[in-house]
Amino acid sequence: MTRSTIYSLLVTGMILASQNTFAQADEKMINDTMEGSVSTVDGYVPSMSITKDGKTAYFSKGTYEKPLYGVFSKKELIYHVYRAEKVNGEWTNITQLEVCPKHYSAKHPTVTADGTRLFFASNMKGTFGKYDIYVADIAADGSLGVSKNLGPKVNTKEDELYPSIYNETLLFFASEGRDGFGGLDLYASQVVKNSLTTSVNLGAHINSNSDEYAIQLSPEKKMGFVVSNRGYNNTVAQYTVAYGRSSKRDQYNDVAEGDTGLQTAMNEKAYEYVDTSFQDEE
Repeated sequence: MTRSTIYSLLVTGMILASQNTFAQADEKMINDTMEGSVSTVDGYVPSMSITKDGKTAYFSKGTYEKPLYGVFSKKELIYHVYRAEKVNGEWTNITQLEVCPKHYSAKHPTVTADGTRLFFASNMKGTFGKYDIYVADIAADGSLGVSKNLGPKVNTKEDELYPSIYNETLLFFASEGRDGFGGLDLYASQVVKNSLTTSVNLGAHINSNSDEYAIQLSPEKKMGFVVSNRGYNNTVAQYTVAYGRSSKRDQYNDVAEGDTGLQTAMNEKAYEYVDTSFQDEE
């Protein structure tokens, strides 16, 4: 066997090993974010957001990175948004998306069912406070438009986190910047094209004096599933609530009447939203 042949085999082996390592890393990243989970660092971690056709998913993950300033400063936890594609039944082609400038975080992405809009939380320069909710249009080729801040009808001087879209236009999110029931409360706003309504608190039957992170509706059953840390020792768990005229309403943890915030949010008309954008200046 010639020296060139041996060298060629070694290079090929290194490439295959590298590809296998990357594939394993991608698989672990997907598995870690496929379902919602609880982390000692991040608290509640929402599951991946997947388009209706099941071909594209979005998720976020944090990594420790050196800050922009301070040579001897400790590494900071920075979150990035990723996109994955389903090919032959496997999630692959994981790509980090540039939805905010470097050294800032973006997390909790949620995509509309038709795959044309991505909502997420970010602490990039220009927010109203800490983390704000942003939206970016998604082109047919998968590229993202400029990230736009949803403005003061949604965002406050405190944190707005965990956006999720229901029925293409109803935006749910958690906020601790308003006079709610304590901690993070769930709010909703109708978002249609370039307009949105003032946010509505979902009410005492859904929110508590603990943190509420997310809600998922099951309209055929008139049920909602609320993720909250209202459990023993602030345990994060899913709670079932009934809303509207549910025939099984007495079986669930609590009931949201038809005239409370949830119903109001589902019927609101839309208004203009702030068109704030960012520029990543190197």
